[in-house]
Parts: sequence; C-alpha cells; structure tokens
Amino acid sequence: MAGYKTHDRLTLYTALLLGPACYGAVTHLPLWDARLQARPWRTTLLFLGAYLFSGLLLSSDLDTASRVYRRWGPLRLLWYPYQRLVAHRSFLSHGLLGPLLRLAYLYGVVELLLLIGYRLASLAGYPTQVAEAGLRLTAQVLPFLVAHPHLSVPLLAGLLLGGVVHALVDLGS
Repeated sequence: MAGYKTHDRLTLYTALLLGPACYGAVTHLPLWDARLQARPWRTTLLFLGAYLFSGLLLSSDLDTASRVYRRWGPLRLLWYPYQRLVAHRSFLSHGLLGPLLRLAYLYGVVELLLLIGYRLASLAGYPTQVAEAGLRLTAQVLPFLVAHPHLSVPLLAGLLLGGVVHALVDLGS
C-alpha cells in the first residue's frame, strides 16, 4: 500500500497535468452544455478544486487513523463513525463511488449536527436562527447542483477522478 506522501505527490503532480488537459477539453471538445465552455477557467478550477479536495481531504484513507484523517484537525472526530462502519480498502472506500459516499457521509453528519443543535437550542429556550439557516442552506445544496450542471459536472468529475487515482495507486502497490 502506498504511503500518504506518495498519494499526496501523485495528487499534486497529476493535478498539474489535468489542469491544462481539462482546459483544453473544455475549450476544444463539443460539450452537451455550452455553459461549461462559456467560462473554461471556471470549469477547470472547479474540476481541479474538487480533484485536490478528493485527493487530499476526502481520500480513501479516511477509514483509518491516517494523515488524511489528521488533516481534518479537530473536525476529524466527524470521521470516527465512518472509520467504524467502512472497512479499509473495501469497495465502499476504494471503489469508484467511494468519494461520493464520503461526501454524502459528510453531508449527513453536518445535517445531523444541525438538527441536534436546533433541537437542543429549542429545548433550552435559546435562539435557533443559526441552526435554521444551516438547515435551509443544506436543503438547497442538491437542488442547486441539479439545476446547475455546468457547476456540478466538473465538481463530480474531480471528486470521482481523485478517488480513482488513489485507488489505482493502492491496487498497484
């Protein structure tokens, strides 16, 4: 199994190659949504941002007490249940849909914490505006992504490719 330094270097080096490749693809290939080509730099940066996030913070190694896990700092505790639920190198962590599972997990944890915060504040008689605003925001994420594929497609592609590169390196080692 490759170490975190190998994964990090590979993520950064491939991002340097993928940036120009993505920009070239967006500007020269016929795409189903013209908005993807309207601002090729935005599309490329969304893709690269998601790719780096997937490789450096949403890595397949979040299912262990790894460097990636420690990068989350105090928020790493959010990933503790994930570590207990997902076996390392299983198809759930290292499969094609692993990055989406981790993103859905993170979304669910944030939603759950907001609901708990709202309920506790409500029971204690404290203001609930912050939790309500957070819940309204999280409720808008999926409809926004569905309504704006020119933003969600590069994000999804970057997230998935970041996970695939990690898994391929682990398969080869």
